[in-house]
Order: sequence, then C-alpha cells, then structure tokens
Amino acid sequence: MKTGKVIIGANYGDEGKGLFTDYFASQAPEDSLVIRFNGGAQAGHTVVSPDGRRHVFSHFGSGTLLGVPTFLSKFFIVNPLIFVKEYAELAQVSETPPEITIDPNAFLTTPFDMFINQTIEKQRAGKRHGSCGLGINETVTRSLRSPQYRLKSCDVLNSTGLRRRLHELKDSWFKDRLIELKLDPMEEGIQKFVNNTDRIIEEYIKDTQTLIDLATISDRIPPVRQVLFEGAQGLMLDEDRIDQFPHVTRSKTGLTNVLHLAPQFGIEKLCVTYVSRTYLTRHGAGPLEGESDWTLPDSTNIPNQFQGTLRFAPLSLPALEQNIEYDLHRAKNTELDISADLAMTCADQVPVPDTRRMFLTLKHVSFGPTRSSVCQALSSSMR
Repeated sequence: MKTGKVIIGANYGDEGKGLFTDYFASQAPEDSLVIRFNGGAQAGHTVVSPDGRRHVFSHFGSGTLLGVPTFLSKFFIVNPLIFVKEYAELAQVSETPPEITIDPNAFLTTPFDMFINQTIEKQRAGKRHGSCGLGINETVTRSLRSPQYRLKSCDVLNSTGLRRRLHELKDSWFKDRLIELKLDPMEEGIQKFVNNTDRIIEEYIKDTQTLIDLATISDRIPPVRQVLFEGAQGLMLDEDRIDQFPHVTRSKTGLTNVLHLAPQFGIEKLCVTYVSRTYLTRHGAGPLEGESDWTLPDSTNIPNQFQGTLRFAPLSLPALEQNIEYDLHRAKNTELDISADLAMTCADQVPVPDTRRMFLTLKHVSFGPTRSSVCQALSSSMR
C-alpha cells in the first residue's frame, strides 16, 4: 500500500511545518518528493540545516536543502516574481540546483493582484484582515469570479498570449476591481502604478520566462518511495473557518486538498502529523485568545506593514484538539486509510504541555531549529 506523509499546521501558521518536512525528508532524501498542496508565496517555512545553512521556503518544498524535488500542485498559487527571487536565494545555500515541477493548472498571481491586495489592506488601517500583501485573495477572487481573466501556470508557455491577456486584465478587470473596492483611481499611489503598468507587465513576462527555464510544467510526479505533503498556514486560517472570518486565508489548509490529490498519485494511506509550537503564535490581525506580552525569539516572522509583529499566547490543548478533530472529520467518508499524530516544536523555549488526555499521540518533539534537534517523544508528556 503506497503511503503519503502529511504535515499540517494545527494553529495560525508558523508552527514548524518546514522543520518537520525537512526532518521526514532526511529519512529517505534520495527517494522522496515534497508536494505543496495549498497556499502560495505567502508561506514562510524556515529550515536550518545541521551545518548552519538557512532558508525560508515559499515556493520550494522544505526538503530542498537535502536535494528533494518539489511538486507544486494545482491547489498551489504561483507567483513568478517571488519564485525567481527565491530560486536566486536558494542558489546561495543549496548544494544542488533545486528541482521543481509545477502543475499546469496552478493559478498565477499577477502584479495587479498584489497591488490591489496591498492597497486595500493599507486602507483598512485598524480593521486589517491580516493579509501578507502577496495577492493571494485577489488571485483566487479573479480566477473564480471571472474565468476569462484566470491565468494558470501553463499560460507562461505562450509569452505572446500571456502579454495580451495581462493587458486585457489591466484594461478591464483591474479598473472594475478598483471601483468595486471603492479605491480612487486618481489617488497618487494608484496613478503611479497605472503609469508604470507597461513596464511592470514586461518585467512580469521576463520573470515567467525565467520560471520556464528553471521549472518543469507537468502534472506528473516521479516514482518515489516517500511522498511528503507539505501544508501551508494553519487549521485556524482555513477559508472554511467561519468562526475566524475575515481573518482567514483563501486556501484549504487541512486535509481537504490532500484527499483529492492522493488518489491521483496512487496513494492509499495517509499518515498525518499535525504540528504545533508549545505555545500559540499569530502573525497578523485577528483574535488570539489569551494573548500575552511574551517576547520570544523568532528570526523569520519579522515585523512588517501588513502583518505587524508576531503575537504570542499560551497553547490551549482543548482548542488544539478541536482543530484537529474538525479536520479529521472531513476525511470520515474517504476510502483512504488515515492515521494521525502530533508533533511539537520550540520545546527549548516553553516546556511541552501534558498531552496524555488528548485523543492522538505526541510522537515527535523539537528542542531547536534543526532536524537534529528532533526526538521521538518518550511519553505523551515531556515536562
């Protein structure tokens, strides 16, 4: 029975999904593949190798420093600008050229999506939704509401057609969207962007051509022994979490997409690891129960104009368990064989809570930022 390993963040993101993807990939680096099954460029999965190399992964799977290839599924949102930038950064720390395949049906983010996303978030001021400013919501909105303006990864293969469609998007969708969102087209920042759109489009086309040189556009994956499904964001940010709206992401952050992809790749069994820090964090606007004034080290989630500073709170085990139960409930009617366990990170900062009454087992604990700091839990409580 072919098995897939799934790594899912159990809270608001930033739980340590990159660390555990790297850890599991290290068990069979020459016979593994990382599949990104949701999200897009807003992901920030930090991997620190035992030899000190560090990278924050966005498009590429967190097994890349081990030479493990990446597959961006049809549920991933590709941003050519961020992709090219990240590839260049990876070239400085990766021992081998990153290998990546992109599903032809993966949505493409455009500069127009990013601009609208950033502009509307700034205007929300104290009522911000918690956007990263990378155009995720706008990409999904445009692609689902107006299929004629939907762009997919396969469209980068025809630069002439892509250029034409980008100009059509600029002249129609972009203008209409500004009006819909009550954004003044005569505002200085918007005018400056509009006056530079021809140059912006050409730079975007250039990035897509670089992407073609660096990636393979295909819906096929190589025959490997270990398939790792690496999730992005966390269960509390899932677009279906109405109780968290509007502070959610336009993505299904739990098992939903994996349940669609697994049969496509001949996978019959899923072993799911839900990841949490030993405390709770949230980087962006929205409720955070029990929020404290803790100051804990985090070199990835730096303050920015869209998300602000990283926020902290004690971890609620009942809430954690509820999040996981809700996600597993979605898989109750699947024919896939599914098992689940728990992993915790940052045990060097805050002690591991007593998980003995939880319905799933704590199997792995990390006491530092590298895979060498991960150990198997000796019991359900490691206080």
